Amino acid sequence: MIEQPQSVTVISNQRQVQLRVERLAIHHRMKILEAEKVDGSKFYLFFYKDDFITGKTAEMKSGSLVEKAFQNGIVLQASHPLIDHFLSNRTLLLKSTKQVFQSVQKHYTPQETAFIFSYFDSFLSNDTIIKLMRKHFYEYRRNGQLRLAFQILATMLHFDPTNKWALELARKLEYQTIRNIYEGDYSELVEADPLFAEIKAYDDLKLNHTSLETIFRKEKRMFELSALRLHLYLQSPCEEELDPQSLIHVTLSEPERARLLWLMYAEAPHHLQLRKNAFEALMYLNKTSEAIHLLSEKQRAILQSEYELLLKAFQDESISMAAIDFISLQNLLGHKENRPYLDGLLHALIPRMLHEFGLSYVYSWVKPFIEKNNDLSILSTVQTMVDIQDDPDKQFQLGKLYHKMKQYDEAITCFDWEMELHPTDPTPVQWLTKVYREMGKVEESNTYMSIYSQMQRTSQQ
Repeated sequence: MIEQPQSVTVISNQRQVQLRVERLAIHHRMKILEAEKVDGSKFYLFFYKDDFITGKTAEMKSGSLVEKAFQNGIVLQASHPLIDHFLSNRTLLLKSTKQVFQSVQKHYTPQETAFIFSYFDSFLSNDTIIKLMRKHFYEYRRNGQLRLAFQILATMLHFDPTNKWALELARKLEYQTIRNIYEGDYSELVEADPLFAEIKAYDDLKLNHTSLETIFRKEKRMFELSALRLHLYLQSPCEEELDPQSLIHVTLSEPERARLLWLMYAEAPHHLQLRKNAFEALMYLNKTSEAIHLLSEKQRAILQSEYELLLKAFQDESISMAAIDFISLQNLLGHKENRPYLDGLLHALIPRMLHEFGLSYVYSWVKPFIEKNNDLSILSTVQTMVDIQDDPDKQFQLGKLYHKMKQYDEAITCFDWEMELHPTDPTPVQWLTKVYREMGKVEESNTYMSIYSQMQRTSQQ
């Protein structure tokens, strides 16, 4: 996974409190951000549409609307770039429950107030919430506003479907005409009760997405529109090539785009095009280890285009070997479907791994491949190097193998040993001349060339 910790800061009693974001649910008109405090306790931040309402430390109650939001709503996991965009440039000031109640009553309709407070059922008692709803219901009823009164009943039954008081009132003859709208055509409900129409739309997002998209566009709720379109794409069975930027209404940086593609593929691995796009985006950012992890996690066969990008990365000396997850890579290359690419990738990898980690590490890493692919020359070379590394009579051969792997310092050590062991043999001197020249050390190369020439003349006398 691409590590991208997300945090949000709230102001409580004039103190800043930093919270670690875990996930965000979009449910009807509410957004609920689940975060964690430093002590490990859960903290929930509530938004109505895009407006911040309040935040509370609470344990999610079983059957609560918060629980239903994370079960049935559109859920974005931490590190999702849309969460970053939603939280950017926000000052989240916490208020007391009394202040929240006063503020919500001032800025929203009674139906919206009832709806908002219904989501506080993890830290407010059901009786408190129902009492608030009944208060607004009776106010409308006394004023003869039966349609608005029924909106409160509908909101109450959304919160508590088994509430006998609300069920009995909703069945009364005086509400029959209004009730027929709620039980009839959806387009009529949108006109009569837009809030409850949004609630009903979430019963089947696929069926009702057009209506929701129209609402979101009209009210400029682009965050919800983006999240809905991503959600529907991930739930769809079709595989089509697309850039996620075409689904969302915020501009993503390249790292954000790569992160989004990764998260989308993790959620919907049946969209193989997402894997290709995510892999290419990660490789573009030189996130080689993350790209390898992406492939190995799902144990898929490497595509030709992916092989070419991996090969290019392994040949690029600006990309550090230390940054590569070799366990994931070993797992990936171990699949029989990837055998056609093994030789090419090992030829690029092993010389660099030798330089970075040494022969012992390389041998332990390639050992599983040797057992099943002993026909590959690069693996035979590593096996031979291990077999002769401690044999004093085979250091010249070892030096040539190190040279073949472009491990010049190790090759020099071997040729020096051979030169000391056989001081009259010009061959190791000749090789030292060659190695130093390839290293660009002209002075040392010329020195050994002079020694070699002298030895040649001496041998001819």
